[in-house]
Amino acid sequence: MKIPKKFFPIVFAFFLTLIMVFIVTGVSTAMNVGFPPNFFALWMKAWAAAWVIAFPAATVVAPLARRLTERVLR
Repeated sequence: MKIPKKFFPIVFAFFLTLIMVFIVTGVSTAMNVGFPPNFFALWMKAWAAAWVIAFPAATVVAPLARRLTERVLR
């Protein structure tokens, strides 16, 4: 299934947050609880809770970040 290019910012934010939140919550979970037998369940619970916030936030914040980047760069 191909999605029209006009949806690029939303699809990009979806994949970016999916992967980044996965990595960050994995590291945070390991740092906070170590590697108990239920590590994966704890990680997925943290990932789901964080991603629900990160995806909408990224879609709202991305335009601001893009403008700030353009101001900083020549």
